[in-house]
Amino acid sequence: MAAEEPPAPIDEPAGAPTPTVPATPDGDAANGLAGRRFWRFASLLAAVGVALALVLGAAFLSIGHSPRARHLPVAVVGPPAAAQALEQRSAGALRVRPVASTGEAARLIAQRRIYGAIVPSQGGGVRRLIIASAASNQVANFLRGSLGAATPDGAPRIKDVAPLPKDDAGGASIALLLQVITLGGSIGVLGLGRLVPGFRADLRRGVLPWTFLVLYALLFGFVITGVAAAFGVGSGADYLTRVGAVSLISLAVTASTAGLVSIIGSAGAGITSLLYFVLGSQISGGGSAPEFLPSFWHHLGQNLPTGAGVSLLRDVLYFPDASTAFPIRVLVLYAAIGALLLTLVNLRYARDRRTSAAGLP
Repeated sequence: MAAEEPPAPIDEPAGAPTPTVPATPDGDAANGLAGRRFWRFASLLAAVGVALALVLGAAFLSIGHSPRARHLPVAVVGPPAAAQALEQRSAGALRVRPVASTGEAARLIAQRRIYGAIVPSQGGGVRRLIIASAASNQVANFLRGSLGAATPDGAPRIKDVAPLPKDDAGGASIALLLQVITLGGSIGVLGLGRLVPGFRADLRRGVLPWTFLVLYALLFGFVITGVAAAFGVGSGADYLTRVGAVSLISLAVTASTAGLVSIIGSAGAGITSLLYFVLGSQISGGGSAPEFLPSFWHHLGQNLPTGAGVSLLRDVLYFPDASTAFPIRVLVLYAAIGALLLTLVNLRYARDRRTSAAGLP
């Protein structure tokens, strides 16, 4: 018996309208709800963008729209009266201390306690100007311009006792290195904080995030030190000291970023990127000197990992006699805070798992 053929499709007459599904009240309500959600989210996004632009614009303009020297520490080889007179003439630009000899002035410069020194002439002018461009190229140029001009007593002799290397004549390398360390630290640990809930709070597995942070910082230390040496930056300083300094800066950035990410998620990396990279690089003193910033930004910058990192690198690379206690203390504090946050989050999740397990039948 032959199989029956399926019925042929019925052709629609030419020009027949395409049937449409009538809109339902539920569909209209869903579309309206989606539209309202979109505009709420878009309005919030626009408000955040405008607020961020307002805050950063005001911050950047207050930082750099009118830079000027504020209480730059310098010395005068002479009596206290000479130092006081020079400080009064500077109208707040200089903070002057008297020293007994050029040797003492050179020692203070090597310890980064002053930026330069003046040897006055018999007529009250400047006979000799001692500067240190490695401490800050901007300060050295300021001292040249304000104190190195010719007077009726003649042009002063200018001596740079701590010059910048030829491969970094502009003095920008430290600031650039800090930007790389900061950006790499924020990106490198972006997801680490989200992994913490997967670890138990025991000795075997609870130390894994910290192990990663330390190894990551050491790797960064070796890589950045190698890159800097390839361009002739800091080649004269002790190699392991340079690696240790870069690693400590990286650890401060990565640990504090990871700790914040573990609490609030990826937004933590955004916050530290804004604070350390966008704002911190402007107030770190890497491209100028902290004394050219308003007082608030000066102190904030030196208490961020970027500002402390600039000071530490400058001391390690160019001023081995300078004290590194303050920048190291700041960097260790940020690393310790990050470690504490990671530990607390780890312990909290471990406690929650134990509580959940105890409630099971």
